[in-house]
Amino acid sequence: MKHYAVSQWAESAQLWVRRHALSIFFIALTIGLTLILSFDLPGSNQVIAVVGQPAQNDIFSPRLMTYTSDLLTSQTREQTSRTVSEVFTPLDLAIGRSQLTLAREAFTFIDAVRADSSATIERKLEYLKAIEGLTISDEGGQALLDLSQADFDEVRVNIFAIIEDLMRQEIRPTQLNDFQRTARRLASLELSAVQTSVVTELAPQFIIATVFPDEEATAIAREEAAAAVQPVSRTVARDQRIVRAGEIVTELDYELLNELGLLQRETNWPRALSMGLVSLGMATLISLYWVRFQRQQFSNGRYLGVLGGFILIFTLVGKIMTASDALAHWFPLAALSLLLAVVYDFRFSILITALMAGLIGIISPNSLEMTIYLASGGILSVLTLKDTQRMTAFFQAGLLAAGGYFFVIIFFWLLAGLEKNPADLAMPAVSALGNGLISSALTLAGFYVLGGLFGIVTILQLQDLSRLDHPLLRELLRLAPGTYHHSIMVANLAEQAAERIGANSTLVRVSAFYHDVGKTARPPFFVENQEGMDPHATLDPYTSARIVINHVADGIALARQHHLPFRVQDIIAEHHGTRPVKSFYRKAQEAAGEGAEIDIRAFRYPGPRPRSREAAIVMLADAIDATSTALRPNTEKAIEKLVNTIIEEDILEGQLNECELSMGDIEQLRASFIETLKGRFHVRVQYPGNELMMAENLPEFALPAPQARPLEQLPRPTNRAALPEPQTRN
Repeated sequence: MKHYAVSQWAESAQLWVRRHALSIFFIALTIGLTLILSFDLPGSNQVIAVVGQPAQNDIFSPRLMTYTSDLLTSQTREQTSRTVSEVFTPLDLAIGRSQLTLAREAFTFIDAVRADSSATIERKLEYLKAIEGLTISDEGGQALLDLSQADFDEVRVNIFAIIEDLMRQEIRPTQLNDFQRTARRLASLELSAVQTSVVTELAPQFIIATVFPDEEATAIAREEAAAAVQPVSRTVARDQRIVRAGEIVTELDYELLNELGLLQRETNWPRALSMGLVSLGMATLISLYWVRFQRQQFSNGRYLGVLGGFILIFTLVGKIMTASDALAHWFPLAALSLLLAVVYDFRFSILITALMAGLIGIISPNSLEMTIYLASGGILSVLTLKDTQRMTAFFQAGLLAAGGYFFVIIFFWLLAGLEKNPADLAMPAVSALGNGLISSALTLAGFYVLGGLFGIVTILQLQDLSRLDHPLLRELLRLAPGTYHHSIMVANLAEQAAERIGANSTLVRVSAFYHDVGKTARPPFFVENQEGMDPHATLDPYTSARIVINHVADGIALARQHHLPFRVQDIIAEHHGTRPVKSFYRKAQEAAGEGAEIDIRAFRYPGPRPRSREAAIVMLADAIDATSTALRPNTEKAIEKLVNTIIEEDILEGQLNECELSMGDIEQLRASFIETLKGRFHVRVQYPGNELMMAENLPEFALPAPQARPLEQLPRPTNRAALPEPQTRN
């Protein structure tokens, strides 16, 4: 009882995981990437440095690097902005007029005081000192009062002339003292000593600034000058000493250590948050693409698990390798690209490659170069991968990826402002070549891991399964030779059709070999294995239908027992869809009598319907081969009618609704099936006069089969039994 409860709990857990596979993938990928990107790995080669404190050890640069120094750029821009002169407002002559008016008013008042005969000298001096904005000493006041009217008028004219002359010029506040001294020197030489003393005392007081600092314009000018300064680059050579032990670490040293990734940091929570956002964005893009383009084809949760595992592993390895200049160019991202291209599809592989290249660029020192380097090699390997059934194709793709790597290396080498030495390209070239070859080898090794541990279909697996000496195929040949021959014919028919529309022809061929292995459980109940005696003659139609339909479940069980890939198991389960076994359904109707209703669900295959193009091709090829073998059409028109009838019936029943076949694909499949059957049945050109040899009432399918097929074959090719689909599995 306890064992049963544990088993039930395990099944429930597996079902829950399958239902929430995408959500689990999204959360796990986001958290995993955040942890890898945000925190330094234990034992990493980092140093402790504090600005203003002596360095504990000599620190050397681990790599040649040129980077843009924010500190040097900031210092240069600040120096440049300080060289920009202060901007002043334009000269305002109204200020000069105003001062001249004030001078006239002052002298009018002074003239009135001089003319006041009722006031005493002391009182007049008080009046003069009370003039607002004008400072008159006792000596100056006494001189003004003692001057004759003619001398006073000369003083007034001279002061007005000085004001008018100087107030026409740009006088900055910092220059005011100089201009006031100039006003004293401009006293006319024709004046007496007393007149000169009055002029030198009063004239400077009317001289004020005529232009003033424009803070806003000055700030704009300095900002423009600073913005015009180009970013300052700094280059450090490999093994160059950055700071000696005991020397004070400067801000410039600290910046360089940071750019080289040598600083040992405390937990940087803002950085962790930013890396979390990057991880969230990447997981979101992958999940949205998966929902839009991949989920229907790869409904098994293992594919998501393998994808997430690969991304996390390659990100971790990338962080470790790109931290070292010696290992950075060896990071085999192209291996991930090739694996994903074969297991999933090319477009999905290119998306993941671009995202991974950007991600590694974020955590590596030379981010732009590393991003372009990895993306070019990975994408080039995917775009040049052809004929994936041959192992040499992967090494060719790896070599082309190496070419892409080397192209990027040369590109950035030419951009560097250092003295060019072609010998410097030797080691990067070796790294690029080695990266391409290692990527190819890792791809092939990955196929064994995927197939052996996770049950995911790979090219190497399919090549092994396509060998006709496989134990399951040998068992099929021994127990059900007719079914074996039928499977070989279906494989040939389906493979050519798959190649016509660009589907996975290897998967189609292998799946066709094994699609009917379930018939080995009861070979005599299937017409191709019968030798004169039909066991269904003694059975009721319901029992016969169950026996025929069960060959799908039996086939899935054998496929699991022999560890066939899940996609092959899927096609075994889907190769009849949800079609009914019409021969036994009609037999049941005849037995029930006219007017009786028979539930057709008892005669239907359980499905599901084909969910991939490959499964649909096997389903159509299976029906067309069985029907053509039974009816043996020998004219082009008969073959076309047979193929068209089967395909159109499947379309009308909705059997092809979930397999992503377009109408263009279906037309291509139709043409391929017709061409293959013409070759099989040796349809020849009808010469003039041959039509007279054919009776007008001859049926479309000219040569009937030597034996009727009561089990799966229908009276018409359109009644061919439908395809089975796999049970829900992990």
